[in-house]
This record gives sequence, structure tokens and C-alpha cells, in this order.
Amino acid sequence: MNFTALVLAGSRPGGDALARATGVSHKALAPLAGIAMLARVLTTLRRARTVERIAVCGIDREVLAAHTELRPCLDGGDLTLIASRATPSASVLSAMQQLQPSTPLLVVTADHPLLTPALIDDFCARSAESGADVTVGLVGADLVRRTFPTVRRTALPFRDGAYCGCNLYAFLTPAAQRAPAAWMQVERHRKRPWRMVGALGVGVTLRFLLRRLTVDDVVQLVSDRMGARVRPIFLSQPEAGFDVDTCAQLAAAEAFLRARERH
Repeated sequence: MNFTALVLAGSRPGGDALARATGVSHKALAPLAGIAMLARVLTTLRRARTVERIAVCGIDREVLAAHTELRPCLDGGDLTLIASRATPSASVLSAMQQLQPSTPLLVVTADHPLLTPALIDDFCARSAESGADVTVGLVGADLVRRTFPTVRRTALPFRDGAYCGCNLYAFLTPAAQRAPAAWMQVERHRKRPWRMVGALGVGVTLRFLLRRLTVDDVVQLVSDRMGARVRPIFLSQPEAGFDVDTCAQLAAAEAFLRARERH
């Protein structure tokens, strides 16, 4: 199954602290070991066997053309640019409506520069085999903490373990279009897991806070709420759960990248 990859590269209203700290116009352009994060993500997607087409949402053609590393992506003529909307989920929904709807959509973020082609292919292949409308990448929180001990990551605590989100999503069927619309109601709480779960009801919130919900419990509740089959894809690579929002995280990512390249 060949995927269209959508890279979310938009900026927050008022700008982004990491962009200001690194002297760039967009966080997606912040350099990791001398190479813009967006350039690293695009290179990874181009090398993935499961990705057939790439679209970038939230960054203008003029900005890309002015960036030496990214200009070749435009010159090749195979990169689609899509305007961002008010929120990430609204941007995804808009992109799903503009891009070829018969092709499954992989959504990643431009601040996820440690991804590898093998990781992308693993997630896409398992998503295609899942029988789901929507899949979501998860990785064990303990694994992420052990690998990146100097920075804090948001974790989702369940009865059967804590997990970090991976900013990896696959929208596989026409029914998947229901997911971004439902997510628009709760995404402002994405850094506060209990508030996100709260959208499913007070009883669900209490069970979540008491860690009485398993991952499968929540996935079934979300599936019922969205009217689409949602399935988790559990990944074993700690870097899958590590995106870059701060200078401390950028430094941790650079240290991880140097260690990975040595091996």
C-alpha cells in the first residue's frame, strides 16, 4: 500500500519560542546538527518505500525557496504545498479533502527529525494490515524516558502501562475523515491527557485518573465516539516518541543523533 505523506509544518499564532531561539522564521526550519528539521523529515519520507507522494502543510513556497536545503524539493516539482488552517486537525481534514482521497494518508510533523525510513515503513505496513480506518503510533513511556532522561515527555497513563504519542497517524479509509473533525473538539488539551479523555464523559475521566482504563478501552471509546475504527500501532523505537519543541529537546535530539550515527 502506497501512502501520501502529509507533513504538518505550521507555526503557532504569535510565533514559536524555538524558532526565535534558533533565529529562523518557522520552528520547522530550526537546525538539528546543521540541517533543518523539515529537511530531515522530507529526506526520511523520500527514502521510505511506503511513501509515494509528499505534501507539506503550513509553510509558504517563498520560505522554502529561500532555504538552500529545501529549494531542491521545490525544483523537483513533486512536493505539494497546502495552506494551514486554524488547528492541526483542521489542516489534516482540509488536506484529506484536497489530496487524492483513494490513497491512504500518513500524517507526521516537521518537528520529528529523528524518524527513519525503516520506522516509517514499519508503521505504514502495520497500519495497512490493521483493518482500521485510523491508526495512531504509541511507544512505551519508560523506553522514551530511559533514552532521553534529561527532558520531560507527555505520557498517557493506562492500567496496562504508560505510553507516549508518536505524532504518527494513518488515515486509511473514507471513514477516516470523521477522525479529524472529532479531534478538533479536544486538541487544545493535547498536553493534558485527562482533559482529552474528559471529552468522553465524567465517568471515563474518573476511570482514567484512577488508571482503570487500558489502551484498548480508550481506543474502543474513541472509535465509538468518532464512528471510525481506531487502532494503536505500538512501536519499539524510542525516537518515535520524541519530537522537538524546546532548545533542551533540540540538544537531546542532537546527542541521540550523534550516538546513532556512530553506531
